[in-house]
Formats: sequence, structure tokens, C-alpha cells
Amino acid sequence: MNTPLDLAEAYETDKNPLFSVLHSLGWGDLLNLGYFTPLTLLRLPGGLSSFQEDLVSRSLGLLRIQPDEQVLDVACGAGHTTRRIAEQGAFATGIDLYPPHVAQARRQHGDDVRTNFLQADATDLRSAPAFGDAAFDKVHCLEAAFHFGPDGRRAFLEEAYRLLKPGGRLVLVDFAWATGDPAEINAADPGRVVRDTWAFEEFEPLDRYIRHAIDIGYRPCRVHDWTRPVARRFMTVGVLGAGLALSPAGRGLLGRVLPPLKDLTRAQWLSFSSIVLAHVPVQRASRYIALVLDKPVREA
Repeated sequence: MNTPLDLAEAYETDKNPLFSVLHSLGWGDLLNLGYFTPLTLLRLPGGLSSFQEDLVSRSLGLLRIQPDEQVLDVACGAGHTTRRIAEQGAFATGIDLYPPHVAQARRQHGDDVRTNFLQADATDLRSAPAFGDAAFDKVHCLEAAFHFGPDGRRAFLEEAYRLLKPGGRLVLVDFAWATGDPAEINAADPGRVVRDTWAFEEFEPLDRYIRHAIDIGYRPCRVHDWTRPVARRFMTVGVLGAGLALSPAGRGLLGRVLPPLKDLTRAQWLSFSSIVLAHVPVQRASRYIALVLDKPVREA
């Protein structure tokens, strides 16, 4: 599993032009790819934040939050999604591995009596006294578990099961490898451009995700495949931008359509283009899924 510093440095705009472009498009408070439909693509000149909000809405919709439930939001970042949970009438606890994220979440959203933010490792919550058995009705983790590593993902599934009340639900939205061999990413990402950009080593094979969940005790395990509206359309937009970035005319067009990008240098645009194109083989070999995992009312 990556350290908090590894993850924080990976997303810094001055170290990777991909994040310079993303942040110029409003990516930052939320760190997800977004959910795109053919009609909502018309909103693209307004930036990425509305698509990211759409993904949050769909992910939280799977939780089926009820008033006054206790909900744990894992890898909460700046706390935006945690606040969205509280706005639905629940008591929301956001945890993040990186202390500055927790501090930012407290500054921005800590005045709501229904929110609470703590620094914690989602793969080792037994070390945190605030997280006792059956403490939560729901657990939510949106686009973060790919950072945990295979052992960390298994540990997180176990920790979430322990924390859930009988009848509780975990919604886990993550990237998944399409085959049973995650080491195939070495061929798809030979220069480690994708893995170093996002600070991870491999995606969890979907079959292994489900097998681990069943072994732990979750019933049933439902899978929503969001590859097309999330990863594939995000990449389609990225590849279009990467192609335009290769020519002066294309860069000029991008700057006119998306004014926050007009100050990027030629070198930044070309680096952005090469990074985006390196993602294509990885996206083709992976999936983007939402797992809905319920803890039985009575355990077997």
C-alpha cells in the first residue's frame, strides 16, 4: 500500500501535466473520473466537476441511505462526498490516510454536526479505538481501493464487514482487471507511466474481488459495470484532447474552448498527450465497477 506522502505527491500539478490539465478543468475537491452520458457530454466546456458530482450521486444512490444511519466514507479526501452523505440525513464519518486532507475536510465541512473527520488507515481500522464492531449501517469507498494493494483490499473488505451492522451495506467503486492475472498490466504499461501517475501497482481482478467478498461472508454480491460511462468516456475525452494537443492549431482550439488551459506551454501539452495515450492499453484491459456488498442479518 502507498504511504500518504506517495499519494499526495503523485497528484501534485507541478509534477505531472495530466493533473495540471485536470485541475484546470475543476478537478480537485473531488478526485474521481466522473460519470458521462452522451447528453451530459454537452456540459464538458464547463469543466469536470459536474460529471464528478454525477458519479458521487450514482455511488451514494447504491447505498440507499436512510435518516440517522451511521455511514463511513472511506478515503474522503477534502470531505465533499462525506458532506453529501450528511445532507441525506445520515451521520457521516469521513476517514483519510493523508492528514492534510482531513484538516481540509474539517475546515470546509466540520461545522455540520452530522459530519466527523478522522485520520485513519482503511486497511487497519482495528488500531483506531473509534471503530468498534458493528458501528456503521453503511460503508462507502469511491475510487480509492486500487491504491490499497491486493492485501490491503482484502483487509479493507474484512474491516468493512466487521464494522457493518447485520444487514448493513458496503458500496465499493473501483477499477478492476478484466482477467484473472493482474500482472498483465506489466505489458499494458511497460514504462509504468500509468502506475506512477496514479500511484498504484495493479488492479484487483473482478473474480478475486467477488471471491474474497463471498469468503468473508457478504451476501449477495452485485456488480454494476460502469466501464463505458466512466473509464471509457473519460478516456475518449482525454484522447481527443491529447490529439489536439499535438498541433499548434489544436492547442489554440483547446485554449479557446477551455480558457483555463490557455496558459499551458507546448512542452506541458506534449507531455500531457503522451501520458494520456499511455493509458489507452490499460483502460482497454480493465473495468470500472461498483460492488454492492451486503452483510447478512444473520451470519452463517
